Amino acid sequence: MNKIVSTLLIAVLFYNLINAQNVNKFTDTSKVNWKTFEETQKLFAEKQKPVYVFLYSNNDSSQLMLNKTFGLKEVANYLNVLFYPIKLNIYAKDTIRFFDGQYFSNTGNNQGIHDLAFKLAGDTLPNSPSSVVFSREAVGSVYKGFKSRDSIFPILIYYAEDANKALPYQDFEKYYFKTYPPGRKQIMTRVLVKWKPIEEAFELAKTTHKKIFVNLYNNYNISCTMMRLKTYNDPVIAKYLNEKFYPVNIDVKMKDTVHLFGQTFINENLSHGYHQLAISFLNGQMKFPAFLVFDENGKFLDKKQEYMTPETFEPLIKFVGDDAYKNQKWTDYLKNFKSSFEKNKED
Repeated sequence: MNKIVSTLLIAVLFYNLINAQNVNKFTDTSKVNWKTFEETQKLFAEKQKPVYVFLYSNNDSSQLMLNKTFGLKEVANYLNVLFYPIKLNIYAKDTIRFFDGQYFSNTGNNQGIHDLAFKLAGDTLPNSPSSVVFSREAVGSVYKGFKSRDSIFPILIYYAEDANKALPYQDFEKYYFKTYPPGRKQIMTRVLVKWKPIEEAFELAKTTHKKIFVNLYNNYNISCTMMRLKTYNDPVIAKYLNEKFYPVNIDVKMKDTVHLFGQTFINENLSHGYHQLAISFLNGQMKFPAFLVFDENGKFLDKKQEYMTPETFEPLIKFVGDDAYKNQKWTDYLKNFKSSFEKNKED
């Protein structure tokens, strides 16, 4: 009996020793400015930015992600500027106040894993490493496993550019990797859309009576590039745009002077360098991706400021291009719309 008790005591001591090492024996050479939960709660109340929580333990993949992935300046800078980043050792022993004011500690009820880590993982034993991301609306999602530079960026961009409001992550990731294949620094893409200068497009529309599609392009927004190279440039979409519209692609920070609607628009290098025309088109709400549609007479019809895949863009642009908007409600049109895309279409 004494031998059994001694064996159990040794096992418990060994288990506690391992967990203590998990908490303390860990080096951090990342360049991320990690914040506490309490600090983040105050900052989020002032300005709603996405929250990134890194769940880790003392294993090789956690160590590698912390020091290699987060050790990259481009990853760290992206997190520091556009997110509130937090890291949490899943075996931590301290008491932590969560965003909702509730306190969590390591009660030992979850195989030595901190109760907050257990909650963040969806009340299941968390993988380490794992990424938990909260949107601006404070809705959290878990992304399990090690993330390299290439695999973490689509997750971060998805939330930083609010693509999470428009479509599921799996759809966004699919087109992200089509636009930015891992290991390829430059994407050579044949431009299928016949983009025209905006003044020329509106002038041509007076005689040919074609509608005008205006894409507002921000070089600093990854989703804009994804739409330009993969949504608009999809052969089905490009063919339709060329047939039904005069497509216009505008750099929202261009330096050109534009004469349109009897007015002159310039770039005053104000408002973060945005061109007056872009500011006017978006009513000062500089959210990207963004596009506008005008009818054959140059009358404004519609505006969207969200990321869209070819599959989601097609019914919207055909609703306008085929003049269905003149005699149908959008919801009725969508019910009967037949997509040109196969369910699992690949490039």
